[in-house]
Amino acid sequence: MKAIIIELDDKTYNEIEEMAKKEGYRLVSEYVKAVLLSKQKGQMSSDIMSQIMPKLERKIQDLINPFTSQIADLKKKYAEIIEKIEEIQSKNGEKQEEGEREEKKEAESRKRGRKSAIEILEEQGAVFESELKLRNKDAFFGKLEREGAKVLHLENERIALSKKFYEEFIERLKQINTPDPEEAASKMNQKQAKLFMKLVADATAIFDGDKKHWRLIID
Repeated sequence: MKAIIIELDDKTYNEIEEMAKKEGYRLVSEYVKAVLLSKQKGQMSSDIMSQIMPKLERKIQDLINPFTSQIADLKKKYAEIIEKIEEIQSKNGEKQEEGEREEKKEAESRKRGRKSAIEILEEQGAVFESELKLRNKDAFFGKLEREGAKVLHLENERIALSKKFYEEFIERLKQINTPDPEEAASKMNQKQAKLFMKLVADATAIFDGDKKHWRLIID
């Protein structure tokens, strides 16, 4: 066993001796030995941790990376959904504003003595979308429907009918017992015949062989 000899002045020795007593050591040499060994262990622990920590950090990062990527994807999808919702809301807002403008124009027209869309429909009996020159046809037909008009949604266009015209047309169909569309149309007035041929082309009006008359297959 080897020994280390340290020369100290009286003051330093006394201070170390006092510290040794406080720590419960009987001999100063035992206290000094314990202090040196504890510092050595601390240094060794620090060296070990400095080697382990980078590896540990890399391992943790490898575990986190897949989740980080998934979170980024979710954020991106969430942003896209929000953007689409805002776009739809913007379009709906524009349609609503245009519809409100149309209603305002009609109100102003009524004040000036001009007839509203529903009043014109009552006079004409039927309005065909293919003949309209409006920017917002959705608002036009939506307003007519809200005000009591019958709106038929065909494959290629919408047709608005006044309540009176629709009821008379349905009754007229029941009175025609020929299955030939052209012959049936000849038994109607001009506007009824025009509507009838469009409905036949859309397969919405059919001849009921059991009841021996024409009928619509839509409400």
